[in-house]
Amino acid sequence: MYDEIVDRLNRISQFAPSTGVERGRRVLRNCGNPEKDLKIIHVAGTNGKGSTCAYIAQILQSNGYKTGLFTSPHLVDIRERIKINGQMISKSDFEEAYNAVENCRTHELAYFDYMLVMAMYYFKKQNVDYVVMETGLGGRLDATNAIENPVISVITTISLEHAAILGDTVEKIAAEKAGIIKLGIPVVCSGVVKEAARVIKSRAEEMESDCCVVDENTFELVQNTYGYIDFLIHNEYYKNDCFRLATNALYQMENASIALTACAVLASKGELILNEELVRKAVLETHWSGRMELVRNNLYVDGAHNPQGIQSFIESVNSLYENNPAEDATLLFSVVSDKNYDQMIKILCGCKHFRKVYVTMAGGLRKLSANIIKQAFEAYTTGIDIVVFKSVDDALNRWDNRLMFATGSLYLVGDVVRALERKENNHD
Repeated sequence: MYDEIVDRLNRISQFAPSTGVERGRRVLRNCGNPEKDLKIIHVAGTNGKGSTCAYIAQILQSNGYKTGLFTSPHLVDIRERIKINGQMISKSDFEEAYNAVENCRTHELAYFDYMLVMAMYYFKKQNVDYVVMETGLGGRLDATNAIENPVISVITTISLEHAAILGDTVEKIAAEKAGIIKLGIPVVCSGVVKEAARVIKSRAEEMESDCCVVDENTFELVQNTYGYIDFLIHNEYYKNDCFRLATNALYQMENASIALTACAVLASKGELILNEELVRKAVLETHWSGRMELVRNNLYVDGAHNPQGIQSFIESVNSLYENNPAEDATLLFSVVSDKNYDQMIKILCGCKHFRKVYVTMAGGLRKLSANIIKQAFEAYTTGIDIVVFKSVDDALNRWDNRLMFATGSLYLVGDVVRALERKENNHD
């Protein structure tokens, strides 16, 4: 039955009539508004929202709160999207939640709508203390915006993505994301992109919401060494406090700082009681798959899938090389067709640490021809070996176990993880 349900969900479109927020309101109402009994932390943004959710959830969980986490997309298993205290929803609970939504559904739903309402049903049934909820696409019209009573709104860094749907400027996209701000509910947002922060602060003022901005002056790198980053955070809640992250992704300093600040805001309002040492431990223990993640010795995966994400990925690679002199690496790259892949590849070609490029295809119906990707690399670089592979498995079979970075798509990250498992099983 579970497999049938997953199969059914996988055949449902990403889109449906009306807007996500309208569909979400209607189906939640039909299901008895389970979200109204939940304390929800609502997180939007272009890049970093999944990581920020993971840091917040780990901080809450480590401080003794039963914490639901709703994120997307998943890398390997659909149940990754719905977790309590780091544990995926069981197959039987997944079935039950799906049937509950199906039984009260009176209109067509998109794939994401099902997942959202299933999560709210499950979290209410399991009586969680807090839910950390990531938006799908945008904010204002997103299905998650049917939730009217969050305890805080969080907006991570914003860049141009889904321009056809959300708008063709950073300001327009920021306005869509700022649509999650609710009257009088506090906001924490990234201030690294100034044009975006201006729009968010302005919306927060209109909604009479306190707004705390986390910008590049809030956090400072101390050191980036193999497997760890140490950084300082300084704002009205932290006074140059030092935290350690189990990652080499520089951009996680910003995401962790946003998460730490959001939790501190809630604590200042009496929502949370936090232990300083447990918070420090939580930040170190947070694991979010596919973000500059060392999945095997010498193999990093990073789900960067837009120009800003790729730029952040390159900064992390450069920083790693500054602190750990090593030979040049192989780049494994794939991208889906609706991304700004030309700009992504141009940025990648500006990095001097790649000695060869492996190109493959990932992303199901949205995959982009490997030959088109190869041509784009050839347009921006010379003298580098560019090898096309039919599959991720083929690329990993050719890999010489020296340093390699895989990036360009979350689909690619999932494919790499599955291919590694197959490779290891074949060796058993």
